[in-house]
Amino acid sequence: MEGIEQPDAVWSLDGFSKEDEFLRTQHLISPEQVVKLREVIKPDPDDPWMLYGYDVPLAVWPAVDAMLHCGPPDPNLDYQTSATAPD
Repeated sequence: MEGIEQPDAVWSLDGFSKEDEFLRTQHLISPEQVVKLREVIKPDPDDPWMLYGYDVPLAVWPAVDAMLHCGPPDPNLDYQTSATAPD
């Protein structure tokens, strides 16, 4: 992502349940890990820093875990990337 300035954002891998609003997880993602994640989760062409939310399918979980060291997925959760403004 040469020449594209890194935004002031905090990224995370979020797990959430559609059945239980209190069942949630969050794993922080560094800017360096965002760059690596682009290899398995393809962002929109106009979103190189993955500022939009992207689904993380279980089929790519082994690669995601190798990059983020986030452990096995919870089968009761769906996962997405997210980016928010820092506090």
